Amino acid sequence: MVFTLSNDSASVSVDEVHGGRLASLRIHNTEVLLTQGPSATALTWGCYPMVPYAGRVRSGVVRLNNVDYQLPLVLPPHAAHGTVFAQPWNVADATTSRVDLFTDLGLQWPFGGSVSHRIELREDRIHMELCVTAGDYAMPAQVGWHPWFCKPSHASLIFESMLQRDEHGIATSRCERTDAVNVDDCFFNPVAPLSLTVNGVDLVLSSDCSHWVVYDLPTNSTCVEPQSGAPNEINDSPVILAPGESLTRWFDIAWTGRLIQ
Repeated sequence: MVFTLSNDSASVSVDEVHGGRLASLRIHNTEVLLTQGPSATALTWGCYPMVPYAGRVRSGVVRLNNVDYQLPLVLPPHAAHGTVFAQPWNVADATTSRVDLFTDLGLQWPFGGSVSHRIELREDRIHMELCVTAGDYAMPAQVGWHPWFCKPSHASLIFESMLQRDEHGIATSRCERTDAVNVDDCFFNPVAPLSLTVNGVDLVLSSDCSHWVVYDLPTNSTCVEPQSGAPNEINDSPVILAPGESLTRWFDIAWTGRLIQ
């Protein structure tokens, strides 16, 4: 089922069946996200939650207490983007301006647990919150979002540092300063508001996540992905949740009150 939230400036479609994602975001009646086309896969459209890990996980292996667990190889030879972006979610509550969804982390995640996703349409922004909660067992955890924006005519994505990738495409701890242009890399510490102009609509992105992955190599789209940690961080420097403990992060996509002609 698809839920529609709307106000005077925007409307958003929330698809509970396809990963609890934003299926469409129309601002001033203009679409700013890639929508589900005939060649789309679960990885390549809308704005979907990444839980309980975000970005690539090296060789699809997560290690906890010296035990290795195999994850699905979504981007061979690596796991990527969590276990819930393609599965159906459940709706806990819905109004004309907010949808609350939840799901478990699925059989592909060896530790159990659950996640909730709140999507709220405010006057000038979409506000999203992810909360992942451990079940009966301790587990590493990470959250993030993967928005596919239609190719912007202008972008200002300036960060303090970028984490260099190794030969396998996994972020390392080596840092360098750079603008996020023609990249598929992980950044942190924005030095100015992160902004895009998409189909004449000015967007500003913000989050309490510590890292951002920018993927702007496709000719038709740019992804600016807030993550609570770098790719493979569930192994390199994991946040470990005790049974019943939660990790929560938020992400806002805001817009100005006008459409650029």
